[in-house]
Amino acid sequence: MSQVEQIRNVAVDHHSEVASVFEDYYRDMARSRFTNAFTYGRFKVDVALDAEVKKLAPGSSILDVGCGTGAYLARYKASGFEVAGIEPAPNMRAVAIRDNPGVQILDAVATSLPFPDGKFDLVFAIEVYRYLHLDDVRKSLGELVRVLKPGGRMFFTMVNRYALDGFYVLQRARQVLRRTSADTRNPHCEFFSPSELRAEMERAGVNDIEIYGRMLAGLRLAYKVPFIGGALAQRLDAVDDFVHRLDAATPFAGHLIAAGSKR
Repeated sequence: MSQVEQIRNVAVDHHSEVASVFEDYYRDMARSRFTNAFTYGRFKVDVALDAEVKKLAPGSSILDVGCGTGAYLARYKASGFEVAGIEPAPNMRAVAIRDNPGVQILDAVATSLPFPDGKFDLVFAIEVYRYLHLDDVRKSLGELVRVLKPGGRMFFTMVNRYALDGFYVLQRARQVLRRTSADTRNPHCEFFSPSELRAEMERAGVNDIEIYGRMLAGLRLAYKVPFIGGALAQRLDAVDDFVHRLDAATPFAGHLIAAGSKR
C-alpha cells in the first residue's frame, strides 16, 4: 500500500471511530456555539458557507463531500435545495443515512466522485481535504471542478501552516515521537499557506478565488483551559470577526477557507 493510500485509509478509519463524538458536537452547537473549540470554529465556517448558499437559486443542487453525520444535508434540504453527499467512514455514513431519509448518500471518496460531469451548482467539503496527502488533495480538487456546472461554486477548508495556535509544530512533533506520519489517533494533516492554496486552485481550473481566515488562534488555545474558552470567545466574538476582515490575518487564522468558481 502506498503512503497516499495509507493516509487516506487512516482518515476514513479515524472518522468512523469518532462518529458519536461528532453527533455530540452538533448537539452542543444547537445549545451554544461557544460550548467548545469545535462548535465555535465550526460556527465561523458555517456562517461563511451559508453566505455561499444564499447566492444560489431556489432548488439548486448541492454536494457535500465528506458529509459526516449529515448535519449540512439536513440543513440545506430543509431550505429547499437538492442535496447529495458522499461519506466513506461507515459509522459516519450510517448516522447520515439514518437522519436524512431519502437523500442520496454514497460510500465514496473525494478523489473519485460517483457523479457525472457538470451536475452540481455548489460543492463543498468541510475539514476533508486537510486529512489527505497532497496528491489526493490535487485529485480531489480536480474531481470537485469536474462535477460542478460551468460557473458553479466550490467551498472548502484547509489548515494554515502558520496558524498562531501552533498546530503545525504540534503535528510535526507527534510524527517524530510516534515515528509515523499518520495513525487513527493522529491522522495526517496537509498544511498550506494561502498563496500555495491559491496556486493549487488555479491549477485545477478555478477562478474568482477567495481565500480567507476564521477564528483567532488564541481562542482555540483558550478552550484548552476549563471554563475559560467559552467566556473569552463570547467577549471577543466581534473582535474575531473584525480581525478576519483584514487580509493580513488570513495566513495566521485557525481555519483557512477557500471558495471559487469553475471556469
